Amino acid sequence: MRYHHGCPLFKTKHWGTLWQSNIPDLDALKERSQYTFVAIDFEGRATKDEPFGITQIGLAVLVPPTSTSSISPDDLKYQGQAPKLFLEQNTIESYCIQIKGKKRSEKGRDRYYFGQAQVIEAEEAEDTLVSLLQSIRRRSMSPLVLVGFDLVFELKTISSHLSQITQYFSFWVDLQEIVMEISHTQSPGMKATLLAFGFFSEDLAIRGKDYHNAGNDAVRELAILVNLLHLSKGETIQIQTELSRDRNTPRRFWAHRRPSPRELYPFTARIRIEGKDLRSWIADGQKLFGLFPSYQPSAVGINHAGNYGWVCLPTAEELNRFTNEFHGREFKGETWIVVTDYDARIPHLTPEQLREAKRAKQEAQREQKQLERRTEKDPETDEMVNGFLASVE
Repeated sequence: MRYHHGCPLFKTKHWGTLWQSNIPDLDALKERSQYTFVAIDFEGRATKDEPFGITQIGLAVLVPPTSTSSISPDDLKYQGQAPKLFLEQNTIESYCIQIKGKKRSEKGRDRYYFGQAQVIEAEEAEDTLVSLLQSIRRRSMSPLVLVGFDLVFELKTISSHLSQITQYFSFWVDLQEIVMEISHTQSPGMKATLLAFGFFSEDLAIRGKDYHNAGNDAVRELAILVNLLHLSKGETIQIQTELSRDRNTPRRFWAHRRPSPRELYPFTARIRIEGKDLRSWIADGQKLFGLFPSYQPSAVGINHAGNYGWVCLPTAEELNRFTNEFHGREFKGETWIVVTDYDARIPHLTPEQLREAKRAKQEAQREQKQLERRTEKDPETDEMVNGFLASVE
């Protein structure tokens, strides 16, 4: 592990006590489940001209339930949920601090989901964090643990510019190191890790480093932390990188919209519960997917408002059976409204067939553009060809 063979990346002597208190593995993390976890995330980058390169600071706090004084499966909702639900159901504090004058372009950026960002001057960053951590420690009955995911940038910045905050932490942990160890994956990303734990891709909205929101990422780090604490001894997780994903396996869970494209999911029913929102009864897509096992659904989705959803079936026959057996019927104490969302004009394609169709379409468009360009460049030749053809006729 990169932190345990000396650290050439930054100086640690002036905060050596905390540096030596690293939580190196999952067993050690579980031994400290009764502590207060404070996730910190920085966005930005340091340069020669701008050594304090932070544009945003995110901070999120998870305090163990007072009933048990430790984190346990009975007290925390942790799997297959949107980060916003994770925060609300687990009483997590979330903060987003924007550095004035260092705001990056908002185009395409992951917006802060959990409140209003605080705006401060760069020189106020350390004092602002110290004040926050003092408040957290006063209210906490247990030591604070600094949490992050790939903490190199955060630790370099803390070492150079924010070292006063280290006095408030008793331990620190880089969750990426633990995920690497239990997944046998080199440098797993935050999004890939959350997907492995059942979160939905659309709810994460992580499009690349320059689009992150520090406040959101701090909450996501706690979501990873809690999922890790729930793993059994010796249990591993499967991280799918972009290169290792099976391109021929259609996606099963969709948030905020109908599973798409329709060529992959043509045999789809739209469902809702009479008199209530679907999400009030079914919290996430995983639960919806497991509700109808005898129909072998290929995918499910819940719309953005949460009032209805979709169930995709493998064949037209299964779609008809599902619609006939559920529409207007009572199931698990609720009356279900089911209507077909099938368009017979759209062909049913496998992922490979869909890719081939797209390639053929792109090739046809490319050839058409080449023909148009040739015609534009040599109109006289075109006229000669047309005249020759007319004389032949």
